[in-house]
Amino acid sequence: MEAVVETRPQGELSPAIWKNRNFLLLWIAGLCSSFGLSIFMFSQSWYVVEVMNLQASLGLVFIASSIPRVLFMILGGAVADRFNKNVIMFLSDILRALVALALVVWLLLGDVTIWSFVMFALVFGILDAFFWPANGGLLPSLIDKRQLTRANSVIQMTSQSSFIVGPMLAGAIIALGSYVLSFSITAVLLVIASIAILLIRIEKKEETSDYKSLSNLLFSIKEGISYVKQSVFLCSLLLFAVFINLFMVGPLQMGLPLFVKNVIGGNSLDFSYLEGSFAGGMLAGSFLVGILNIRKKRGLVVIFAVLGSGLFFALFSFTEVLWKSLVLIALLGSTFSVINIPIIAAIQSVVKQEMIGRVMSLLSMASLGLVPVSFAITSGVLSFGVDITSIMLTGASLIIVFAILVFMKVPGLRNFD
Repeated sequence: MEAVVETRPQGELSPAIWKNRNFLLLWIAGLCSSFGLSIFMFSQSWYVVEVMNLQASLGLVFIASSIPRVLFMILGGAVADRFNKNVIMFLSDILRALVALALVVWLLLGDVTIWSFVMFALVFGILDAFFWPANGGLLPSLIDKRQLTRANSVIQMTSQSSFIVGPMLAGAIIALGSYVLSFSITAVLLVIASIAILLIRIEKKEETSDYKSLSNLLFSIKEGISYVKQSVFLCSLLLFAVFINLFMVGPLQMGLPLFVKNVIGGNSLDFSYLEGSFAGGMLAGSFLVGILNIRKKRGLVVIFAVLGSGLFFALFSFTEVLWKSLVLIALLGSTFSVINIPIIAAIQSVVKQEMIGRVMSLLSMASLGLVPVSFAITSGVLSFGVDITSIMLTGASLIIVFAILVFMKVPGLRNFD
């Protein structure tokens, strides 16, 4: 079962995305939701480190939010395909707003512990698992498919900007106000996001008792996996996600502070420069993809972007001077956007509407699920005394080889529009 492309008459013009009321509401919801969550995550982490002085326990909070996100993601995709996606997103955001308000009340009562934050992170992780498949599957039903690349680039830029600006805003709010104010602003932003989502007008789905039964949901999950397995195109895209997250994300995220300390002899400020440069590169890549609105040869663009990411990562592992590292990590960040946005747009273009939630959830699970594995592998190799630059170079080399193999062996992907 290959994914089938839905097309429109060539002469029909696509409306500008900013004139599309539904897209504008979705963008507002994404803007408020992303900023709210980035402020929440920063405030939560800083509270555990600064107020509780429990730096070693911060990992528990991250684990509590990431594991349920992975475990429930495929279920979230099945639910998104059977129920109204905007209703799922509304419930997810409004429930997260209530969680943030509950934390505010708890802070005012003065009885917050590390386990309180673990519990809140667990709930956020579960709700995220239902939110993101619905979010990824909703966009194709709101705009013309020829605008998907541009629309996804706008949403990606918004999300990436929030994770650059959000922590700075949170730091200022905490410094000038309080943690209560910071978490309260998170709740307000999530309420605004949920209202914007609720105002989106799409055709409602009929919900039958069959949709609600566990056996039918399990069958729906199996159907989604089978649909992906029978499409060479979708399998190739999922493999790209697997390889990048397994061999690049772990060595990069874990290795960056080690690289700063041991290779370029820098400090925490240099570390922040590198992280900011990477985020800036992602933002620039999103902007470029949005301007170009790539619709032709998207498969070829993705292959070359993956190849470029491997090359930049390999060159980065050889640098010993800060300014060279900043340039290369910015270029590496830009390739991440050039990879992610066309992949998402391509999936949204070709996958049947009734399958989109499950396919997007599988893509997210392939990405998120392997990050902890990549961390574990990187930690294990480091424990044997292998230096971080060798680990980075090995990961980059494997990604380059994989991109070349896909280019040679999967002509359907490189020719895909």
